[in-house]
Amino acid sequence: MAYRFFDHYHRELLCEAQVIAEEMTCDFFKLNHSHWQRCRYDILTLAFLRREEVSSHALAQLVKYQGFLSDRLLPSAAFDFYRICVQDHNILRVLQSGKGLEPLPLFSYILTHELVHIVRFSRFQARFEASWPERLAEEAQVHRLTQAVLAPLNFLKLAPVYQYYELGWQGGWRYAHL
Repeated sequence: MAYRFFDHYHRELLCEAQVIAEEMTCDFFKLNHSHWQRCRYDILTLAFLRREEVSSHALAQLVKYQGFLSDRLLPSAAFDFYRICVQDHNILRVLQSGKGLEPLPLFSYILTHELVHIVRFSRFQARFEASWPERLAEEAQVHRLTQAVLAPLNFLKLAPVYQYYELGWQGGWRYAHL
Protein backbone atom coordinates (compact mmCIF):
# COMPACT_ATOMS: atom_id res chain seq x y z
CA MET A 1 0.00 0.00 0.00
CA ALA A 2 1.36 3.42 -0.98
CA TYR A 3 1.16 5.93 1.85
CA ARG A 4 1.07 9.71 1.63
CA PHE A 5 3.45 11.51 3.96
CA PHE A 6 3.37 15.00 5.43
CA ASP A 7 5.22 17.63 3.44
CA HIS A 8 7.36 20.39 4.93
CA TYR A 9 4.31 22.61 5.56
CA HIS A 10 2.50 19.89 7.54
CA ARG A 11 5.62 19.01 9.55
CA GLU A 12 6.08 22.67 10.53
CA LEU A 13 2.45 22.89 11.63
CA LEU A 14 2.84 19.66 13.60
CA CYS A 15 5.80 21.20 15.46
CA GLU A 16 3.70 24.27 16.22
CA ALA A 17 0.87 22.04 17.42
CA GLN A 18 3.33 20.15 19.64
CA VAL A 19 4.27 23.39 21.40
CA ILE A 20 0.60 24.28 21.86
CA ALA A 21 -0.31 20.81 23.13
CA GLU A 22 2.58 20.58 25.57
CA GLU A 23 2.09 24.07 26.99
CA MET A 24 -1.68 23.78 27.32
CA THR A 25 -1.49 20.30 28.86
CA CYS A 26 1.17 21.39 31.36
CA ASP A 27 -0.87 24.47 32.32
CA PHE A 28 -4.14 22.57 32.65
CA PHE A 29 -2.72 19.76 34.79
CA LYS A 30 -0.22 22.06 36.57
CA LEU A 31 2.73 19.89 35.56
CA ASN A 32 6.36 20.77 36.04
CA HIS A 33 9.29 19.69 33.90
CA SER A 34 10.17 16.80 36.21
CA HIS A 35 6.84 15.19 35.32
CA TRP A 36 7.99 14.73 31.72
CA GLN A 37 11.29 13.26 32.92
CA ARG A 38 9.32 10.54 34.72
CA CYS A 39 6.82 10.18 31.91
CA ARG A 40 8.77 10.04 28.69
CA TYR A 41 7.30 10.19 25.22
CA ASP A 42 8.15 10.84 21.62
CA ILE A 43 6.09 11.98 18.65
CA LEU A 44 6.78 10.30 15.32
CA THR A 45 5.20 10.72 11.92
CA LEU A 46 4.49 7.94 9.45
CA ALA A 47 7.96 8.04 7.85
CA PHE A 48 9.52 6.96 11.16
CA LEU A 49 6.98 4.42 12.41
CA ARG A 50 7.54 0.70 12.68
CA ARG A 51 5.27 -1.44 10.59
CA GLU A 52 3.21 -2.52 13.63
CA GLU A 53 2.69 1.15 14.60
CA VAL A 54 0.90 2.03 11.36
CA SER A 55 -2.90 2.13 11.48
CA SER A 56 -5.34 1.99 8.60
CA HIS A 57 -7.96 4.07 10.42
CA ALA A 58 -6.57 6.03 13.41
CA LEU A 59 -5.28 9.58 13.06
CA ALA A 60 -2.80 8.81 15.82
CA GLN A 61 -2.23 6.01 18.23
CA LEU A 62 -0.39 5.76 21.47
CA VAL A 63 2.02 2.88 21.94
CA LYS A 64 3.66 2.03 25.25
CA TYR A 65 7.15 0.56 25.55
CA GLN A 66 9.38 -0.24 28.46
CA GLY A 67 12.61 1.74 28.50
CA PHE A 68 15.93 1.32 30.26
CA LEU A 69 18.84 3.67 30.74
CA SER A 70 21.89 2.37 28.91
CA ASP A 71 23.79 1.55 32.09
CA ARG A 72 20.86 -0.04 33.98
CA LEU A 73 19.17 -3.22 32.81
CA LEU A 74 17.54 -4.41 36.02
CA PRO A 75 13.75 -4.70 35.83
CA SER A 76 13.46 -2.25 38.73
CA ALA A 77 15.16 0.42 36.58
CA ALA A 78 12.58 0.18 33.80
CA PHE A 79 10.39 3.14 32.90
CA ASP A 80 7.35 3.60 30.70
CA PHE A 81 8.06 5.17 27.32
CA TYR A 82 5.17 6.30 25.13
CA ARG A 83 5.25 6.86 21.42
CA ILE A 84 2.62 9.03 19.77
CA CYS A 85 2.36 7.54 16.30
CA VAL A 86 0.97 10.20 13.96
CA GLN A 87 -0.70 8.64 10.94
CA ASP A 88 0.02 11.10 8.11
CA HIS A 89 -1.93 9.19 5.48
CA ASN A 90 -5.15 9.11 7.51
CA ILE A 91 -4.86 12.73 8.61
CA LEU A 92 -4.27 13.93 5.04
CA ARG A 93 -7.32 11.98 3.91
CA VAL A 94 -9.47 13.60 6.63
CA LEU A 95 -8.12 17.09 5.84
CA GLN A 96 -9.12 16.63 2.20
CA SER A 97 -12.56 15.25 3.02
CA GLY A 98 -14.24 18.65 2.84
CA LYS A 99 -15.31 18.67 6.49
CA GLY A 100 -13.84 22.14 7.09
CA LEU A 101 -10.92 20.86 9.14
CA GLU A 102 -7.69 22.86 9.15
CA PRO A 103 -4.30 21.30 9.89
CA LEU A 104 -3.19 23.31 12.94
CA PRO A 105 -6.40 22.87 14.96
CA LEU A 106 -6.58 19.18 14.06
CA PHE A 107 -2.91 18.57 14.91
CA SER A 108 -3.31 20.50 18.18
CA TYR A 109 -6.32 18.40 19.14
CA ILE A 110 -4.64 15.11 18.23
CA LEU A 111 -1.43 15.81 20.17
CA THR A 112 -3.25 17.28 23.17
CA HIS A 113 -5.55 14.24 23.27
CA GLU A 114 -2.59 11.88 23.33
CA LEU A 115 -0.77 13.93 25.98
CA VAL A 116 -3.89 13.85 28.16
CA HIS A 117 -3.83 10.05 27.89
CA ILE A 118 -0.16 10.00 28.90
CA VAL A 119 -0.82 12.25 31.90
CA ARG A 120 -3.73 10.07 33.01
CA PHE A 121 -1.69 6.86 32.62
CA SER A 122 1.29 8.32 34.47
CA ARG A 123 -0.95 9.47 37.34
CA PHE A 124 -2.69 6.09 37.47
CA GLN A 125 -6.05 7.71 36.65
CA ALA A 126 -6.51 5.21 33.82
CA ARG A 127 -4.94 1.93 32.77
CA PHE A 128 -3.16 1.55 29.45
CA GLU A 129 -4.05 -2.15 29.36
CA ALA A 130 -7.81 -1.79 29.80
CA SER A 131 -10.90 -3.72 28.84
CA TRP A 132 -13.04 -2.59 25.91
CA PRO A 133 -15.67 -0.84 28.09
CA GLU A 134 -12.89 0.89 30.06
CA ARG A 135 -11.28 2.07 26.82
CA LEU A 136 -14.57 3.52 25.60
CA ALA A 137 -15.09 5.36 28.87
CA GLU A 138 -11.48 6.58 28.81
CA GLU A 139 -11.81 7.91 25.26
CA ALA A 140 -14.96 9.84 26.19
CA GLN A 141 -13.26 11.25 29.30
CA VAL A 142 -10.12 12.23 27.39
CA HIS A 143 -12.20 13.89 24.68
CA ARG A 144 -13.92 16.04 27.34
CA LEU A 145 -10.60 16.85 29.01
CA THR A 146 -8.97 17.72 25.68
CA GLN A 147 -11.74 20.22 24.98
CA ALA A 148 -11.22 21.75 28.44
CA VAL A 149 -7.44 21.93 27.93
CA LEU A 150 -7.83 23.70 24.58
CA ALA A 151 -10.81 25.90 25.57
CA PRO A 152 -8.71 29.04 26.26
CA LEU A 153 -7.36 29.05 22.70
CA ASN A 154 -9.72 31.35 20.83
CA PHE A 155 -7.41 31.68 17.83
CA LEU A 156 -7.77 27.99 16.85
CA LYS A 157 -10.83 26.99 14.85
CA LEU A 158 -11.61 23.94 16.97
CA ALA A 159 -15.39 23.72 16.43
CA PRO A 160 -15.05 21.68 13.19
CA VAL A 161 -12.59 19.35 14.96
CA TYR A 162 -14.99 18.78 17.86
CA GLN A 163 -17.86 18.25 15.44
CA TYR A 164 -15.79 15.71 13.50
CA TYR A 165 -15.21 13.72 16.69
CA GLU A 166 -18.78 14.07 17.93
CA LEU A 167 -19.97 12.51 14.68
CA GLY A 168 -17.23 9.89 14.82
CA TRP A 169 -19.09 7.19 16.69
CA GLN A 170 -18.53 4.03 14.67
CA GLY A 171 -19.61 0.74 16.17
CA GLY A 172 -19.00 2.07 19.66
CA TRP A 173 -15.29 2.78 19.11
CA ARG A 174 -15.26 6.49 19.04
CA TYR A 175 -11.88 8.07 18.43
CA ALA A 176 -9.99 5.23 16.81
CA HIS A 177 -7.09 5.24 19.27
CA LEU A 178 -6.78 9.01 19.41
